[in-house]
Amino acid sequence: MTILQIVPSYKPAFVYGGPIYSISALCEAQAALGHTVSVFTTNANGASNLNVPLGVVQSVNNISVTYFPRITGDHTHISPKLWWKLWKDAHKYDVVHLHSWWSVLMIGCAWILKIKGVRFVFSPRGMFSNYSFNHNINPIKKGVFWDILTKPVLKNQVFHATALSEQTEIENLFGEDTSVFTLPNLLQFPDLSVEAIQTHQQKDSIKLLFISRVDRKKGIELLLKAVQLLKEQIPVSLTVIGGGEEEYVEELKKLATTLGISERVEWKGSVEWRAKFDDILNTDILVLPSYNENFANIILETLYAGRPVILTKYVGLHDYVSANNMGWVIDTNPEEIALAVKDYAANKSLWQEKSLNMHHQILADFNQKMLAEKYISQYTEKLNLH
Repeated sequence: MTILQIVPSYKPAFVYGGPIYSISALCEAQAALGHTVSVFTTNANGASNLNVPLGVVQSVNNISVTYFPRITGDHTHISPKLWWKLWKDAHKYDVVHLHSWWSVLMIGCAWILKIKGVRFVFSPRGMFSNYSFNHNINPIKKGVFWDILTKPVLKNQVFHATALSEQTEIENLFGEDTSVFTLPNLLQFPDLSVEAIQTHQQKDSIKLLFISRVDRKKGIELLLKAVQLLKEQIPVSLTVIGGGEEEYVEELKKLATTLGISERVEWKGSVEWRAKFDDILNTDILVLPSYNENFANIILETLYAGRPVILTKYVGLHDYVSANNMGWVIDTNPEEIALAVKDYAANKSLWQEKSLNMHHQILADFNQKMLAEKYISQYTEKLNLH
């Protein structure tokens, strides 16, 4: 099978976080099955551009990747050369899979495929969530980008959701008869020793960890208030890892000072992918109190390292965590975060004994080869490629 994956940015543009890792993992796992996988992307790398050859095919971990120049920055990523290449080559592939939305680049790609009569697979990557519509999209953008440019071009296409909650959002927007399949992200995990997974910090204090983009939708204020609630009851500390807008980070630091917990909070900023696993192994619990989160790779990465998680019911993986007793699913308030932390503290040894079992279950449930085969099966069925 020949597969074309189209995404606004691709590795090594790790500044964009989780999607870069999961989309590249999908490409590499499909190629490992013997399929021919190509990627069309841009040289986007946040405010700057990647220093890569443009317009020529390169092998990136055995994937044929073509980086095209963008003439506008985030989040439009307009690339006429990518559009022109797609216009010429759209019919050469068995499957065309688009990722992400709300950029002019991806909307243009979708319209090219529609005009050329090529039905495609589309992964919204959380961009059709209720939170996005209510907080990130102004009325003009809703009218122009949604009613005129989005609904007509995506109707009758094949949707891919990474969680059941996202599938429901898609069906609510496009109708219950929409062609949609739900499969989780693929992830690449580093090798971790059994000793590292089973070794826990021995201090009486509870170490909390937040790893994600520092953004208002992540509920970090709730976590800081939870630390304030806990500080008089149990010794607790928090490490915050992730980049964000400087103004918002300073706002959070001022809140920590106001709450009287600044000495209990460490702000590490962004860390390299492999290094974050050292931070995970050195913590007790990861907390992700998001108001909305489509999938959250960091949840699986933490469970792979054998550490439990606290996450809200608005994170896509909440049903998996709950069903497998790998942590606490809460609502968006600091009191429930504090209760979950106290529950962990009361049963700390029991949770630590579960570490290796959680690690093995993540390896089994999110096996790359198995998931890649399921993606191929869904392509075949939904696009009638039998």
